[in-house]
Amino acid sequence: MLVSLNWLRDFVDLPADLDPRQLADRFTMTTAEVEGVEHIHVACEGLRVAEVTSVSPIPGTADLHEVQLRLPEGGAAVVSSAAGLSPGCRIVFAPTGALLPGVGRISKTEAAGLPSAGLIVPGEAIGLAQAAQQAVFLPPDTPPGQPIGAAGLLDDWVMEVDNKSITHRPDLWGHYGIARELAAIYHVPLKPLPVDSLETMSRRDLPEIPILIDDPRACPRYSGIRFTGVRHQPSPLWMQARLSHVGIRPIDLAVDLTNYVMAELGQPLHAFDGDLVRGIEVGLTRQGDKFTTLDGVQRTLPAGALMIMSNRKPVALAGIMGGLHTEVTAKTTSILVESANFDGAAIRRAAAALGHRTEAGARFEKSLDPEITVLAIGRLIHLARSEWPQLRLTSRLSDCYPAPAPPVWVDLDLEFLNRFLGKAVGVQEVTAILSALGFEVLPTVGGVRARVPSFRAGRDIQMEADVIEEVARFVGYDTITPVLPQVALRNFEPYALRMLERRTLHLLCESLGFMEVHDYVWFDGQWLAQLGFDPGPCVTLRNPAAAGQERLVTTLVPGLLAKVERNRHHFASFRLTEVAAVFEPDPGGDRQFRHLGLLLVARGAKAEDQLMAEAKSALDLWGRQVVGRAVHLGEAAGEPLRPWEHPQKRLEVRIDGLPVGSLTAVPLDCRLRIDEHLARWSLLVAEVRLDPLAELPPVVRPLPAVPAHPRIELDFSILAPLTLRYRAITEILATFRHPLLRRLWFVGGYEGGALPEGTRSLTYRASIGSDSATLTDEDSRSFQDGFLDFLKSHQLQLRA
Repeated sequence: MLVSLNWLRDFVDLPADLDPRQLADRFTMTTAEVEGVEHIHVACEGLRVAEVTSVSPIPGTADLHEVQLRLPEGGAAVVSSAAGLSPGCRIVFAPTGALLPGVGRISKTEAAGLPSAGLIVPGEAIGLAQAAQQAVFLPPDTPPGQPIGAAGLLDDWVMEVDNKSITHRPDLWGHYGIARELAAIYHVPLKPLPVDSLETMSRRDLPEIPILIDDPRACPRYSGIRFTGVRHQPSPLWMQARLSHVGIRPIDLAVDLTNYVMAELGQPLHAFDGDLVRGIEVGLTRQGDKFTTLDGVQRTLPAGALMIMSNRKPVALAGIMGGLHTEVTAKTTSILVESANFDGAAIRRAAAALGHRTEAGARFEKSLDPEITVLAIGRLIHLARSEWPQLRLTSRLSDCYPAPAPPVWVDLDLEFLNRFLGKAVGVQEVTAILSALGFEVLPTVGGVRARVPSFRAGRDIQMEADVIEEVARFVGYDTITPVLPQVALRNFEPYALRMLERRTLHLLCESLGFMEVHDYVWFDGQWLAQLGFDPGPCVTLRNPAAAGQERLVTTLVPGLLAKVERNRHHFASFRLTEVAAVFEPDPGGDRQFRHLGLLLVARGAKAEDQLMAEAKSALDLWGRQVVGRAVHLGEAAGEPLRPWEHPQKRLEVRIDGLPVGSLTAVPLDCRLRIDEHLARWSLLVAEVRLDPLAELPPVVRPLPAVPAHPRIELDFSILAPLTLRYRAITEILATFRHPLLRRLWFVGGYEGGALPEGTRSLTYRASIGSDSATLTDEDSRSFQDGFLDFLKSHQLQLRA
């Protein structure tokens, strides 16, 4: 957003010798980022106002005219290509001897065979945002011959404020809000805004404009006034210059007045032809409605966009653009001014749906202050009276404000403020800062109570911390001494359940090759029906995401089994794990627990025993390394109750004699319910309750001493009949004793191939070592011979 320093000086007496670049720096450090500062300097001399008395086209030329001008000292004839010239209009003229940027000294010349004693000045030559070669038109009562100086009019300094840094501050989208900040920064008073008095605009002898708002949430306030005595004319040069300097192209007085107030207060206004718009209704569009906007484009409207109507006919697209058929034209003599407040989200949605953003829409999107609508009308009437002396109000100020916002008060504790800032700030200083920013401040015991101004309330000021920030930025962040926070150190007592979960996933995923998955916390009713599983009583959701998803999970297994069909297309085997919550209904209050789920899948019906051995090994390692206790797997009692439980291959998981879960192979009928192609696949699932394990007393495991001498690992592949269970073999090996044996564990299994029918190979790894010496080959052979003798004594043999 562009901000004019000349404009700001209307409202705040800044030091005369103030460097605008220093002002930009202070504004950046205190309020919002200034991206750049530009000095607009028009090096001109001798420019004057001239009246056009005649315009004659020059034969043989495309666009040249001979223009006769009137000045107090006499007439002047010039040749010009400027468009729109007509007898009686006032323009900016550079006579012979004048100085103009980019042209130099003006001298008498000849064009198209005719003498030309001067130049009709184009707007771009003096820094005005007008079309190339367009003359600068002035109000019709501007006296010919009046000199035009650059100082204080055409010369200016312009700051560019970063829009992103003020999106939360709609009050800063106008010069008056910026001036308020500068007044607080430089400790000078903010001048009151010159406006037409409320008493003058609210005369009871004038009729009221009927205003109806269908949805007060979408349009909290709508204010309007009608006046006559209007004539179509250019704006005064000072207004054109200011609008041009902030990036707004001057058009005519009626349009420029609304744009000027918008740039000054941040409140967009719209001018209707007062003879075409009588009453106002604010409603909503229907999908597919058509409307032609001021730019002549017929637009197809989305449903629910705000529309301004008169006699149920659309006249403006609220907050975005007015209608073509009610625009102010050269024939307009009466104007109805709209000053409204619209819901920012509604305007943003409509602009996005139409793909059409405007200056007004960009401001309404920021959620403007509804209290400013009447002020904006008062400001426009005040400015209009000086340019239209015949202006006469034909309606009273009409204002529809169904639900005024209540005042917002915030209490500020000075002790907390000083502790927060790390320095002492007194009540007087706090009061001075907040008062300069528009707050009403009352002293309290130990602090102050501040009423937030309406243009900040409910936006960026909502709580005590927001008020502290206001004080801190004016005290100066650079004056606050940085101090490290005083943090009291104490022993950290980890949450046992979360630590158990973290270490569990670390072991399974990083060491054992499992992939972690996350599922929804609710059952899928269709999937449960496919599995043939009835979970019984469940905790239910009042607002489920979809039908059939109202029951919260009581087990993790159905969710894990749902992953099989998708993953089997990509992997011949895979391992999944999930640590998540399950929920159980209880009359005394529903309860939540944490479970561990495991799923092991491999192609081949004969892989089941191998998967079982892997699952047992994983649980054994998890028990020893994570829980700190041995995991015991025993035959599960009773009949299987769930469809994924195998009638024979089902084990109960116990730790310290406490049953905490189960491990089971998935039977064929359940595999076929999951996917008809799973007949030749093997599936195992395990589920363990973690909550009771987290409540066990911690086990302090002494850190084993680092071996003084290197150890040797030896693998032994035992050929065993299929009838001999893994558990039986492991129990036999657990009885083996040897002075060199440090550890013996299961590595993997294999069956099929070249192995004799009815047998399988189970590989165990032994770690051997000595505490007194490095092992020799003779020591290794001695251990192997002893281990082989042990196997033979139990009718076990090594695989050849």
